[in-house]
Amino acid sequence: MNHTTVLIIGAGPVGLTLACELARRNINYRIIERSVLPPSGSRAKALQPRSLEILNELGIADKLMPLGHTELPYRKFSGNQFIGETPRNTIPREDTKYPKVLLLPQYQVEEALRHKLAELGVNVEWATELIEFTQIDNGFTCRLENPNWTEELTCDYMIACDGGKSTTRKKLGINFVGETHQEEQLWVGDVEVEGFKPDAWYNWLSPEFGLAFALFPFKGSNSWQLQAVVPRDNDGNVPIPTLEGFRQLFKERTQMEGVSFTNSTWQSIYRVNVRRAEQYRVGNAFIAGDAAHVHSIAGGMGMNTGIQDAYNLGWKLAAVIHGEAGDDLLNTYAEERIPIADWLLRTTSERQQVMLKAATAGKGAFETLATSDTTQLNLNYRDSPLTVKSNDTESKLQAGDRAPDVELADRTWLSDQLKGTQWRVLVINDKAPVETIEGIKIVNSNDKAIVSAYGIDKGWVIIRPDGYIAAIVADWEKVKVYFQQFYKSNLPK
Repeated sequence: MNHTTVLIIGAGPVGLTLACELARRNINYRIIERSVLPPSGSRAKALQPRSLEILNELGIADKLMPLGHTELPYRKFSGNQFIGETPRNTIPREDTKYPKVLLLPQYQVEEALRHKLAELGVNVEWATELIEFTQIDNGFTCRLENPNWTEELTCDYMIACDGGKSTTRKKLGINFVGETHQEEQLWVGDVEVEGFKPDAWYNWLSPEFGLAFALFPFKGSNSWQLQAVVPRDNDGNVPIPTLEGFRQLFKERTQMEGVSFTNSTWQSIYRVNVRRAEQYRVGNAFIAGDAAHVHSIAGGMGMNTGIQDAYNLGWKLAAVIHGEAGDDLLNTYAEERIPIADWLLRTTSERQQVMLKAATAGKGAFETLATSDTTQLNLNYRDSPLTVKSNDTESKLQAGDRAPDVELADRTWLSDQLKGTQWRVLVINDKAPVETIEGIKIVNSNDKAIVSAYGIDKGWVIIRPDGYIAAIVADWEKVKVYFQQFYKSNLPK
């Protein structure tokens, strides 16, 4: 019987991010996907600043930046009457290389992740499905099916990244608690549009529907993403979307001439579900991304939160597999990420209502969604068992916060020095130790931008492999105490 250390189920952005993380850390795994080919529909289309930082660590963010929009304005109409144009609401940040949301179709993100994975020596196994599994001591026996073969497999760990309808989550017996908003349903799809200049995100506002119609142009393509609120019929159903249906709805709600939809490569119905899994772990099985939480698309944070789930879990799983940490470290995945999911469900529901109120009043739509929190740079793990609580620094930074990235005096970025799979210790205006600890990267700096961002004139900042601050301490001895208390390593006693 074949064996792999980790089996990843699902090759969307969540599974692919996790796969890249495990490959960088030399973990044996397989990643399977039931689809025969990569999906072609645009689906999600926003990468938040925090996710761009993660993709920068993986070496693909700068490759993605030219493919998408960061400045696309909102062009608003009521029927065929032009209301006005609003620039994108950029949240000013000096603590990140990527202060702006990048808008591009999800399939381009997945393609970049697959290319990275191939560079790391791993490929997705397409048309392969986990049919059944049984939990055994320290792992699972699994049966995989492909149109050409069936395989019995054992694995030590299993990670379900197979979406909101996750069959793996259901088989694990994890409750998916929440509600479906049947009254909030959208037609979504990708269409080729003639008659509009692709230099804005077109929104049609309506007192009846709120967002009556929206068209978003993808860069370097004649494809646009379409969204439109569609009420249920007398039988309580939303009609199946088609190209002809898109055409008729556009004509009905915009009364615009000279615009045509010439082709549609993807059509779907989106139903608002607000749900969160009651637990993220059953034995050595974990869930991540939409398998763990679904919510309103308002604010464009679903794909991003899934990527960040995977980034949180990846380094912890590798540390336990390599024998550097005990199994309890894996419990911190749920302890840290469930509060984030609760914030996500609450925030997206609130932003949805803000948008609908603005749209029905004819005042705005998507531009009302962004806040400083929706960048996801402010999310923190201050209450995590891996965090040593500390007082605010002069910059209000605390242990548990994301480690700020800053541009240094030599025009490079701090993230360039912090890159890698290790723990990092940032030494600010002090001498780096003569002794070293295996697996820990020491970065020494007196750069004024770091002093300002971190809010300390002198000190030692312990930064986790996923870029969050574990502790802010005064000297090297306290660094050693942290690792002796929280993390197994070859430390001097």
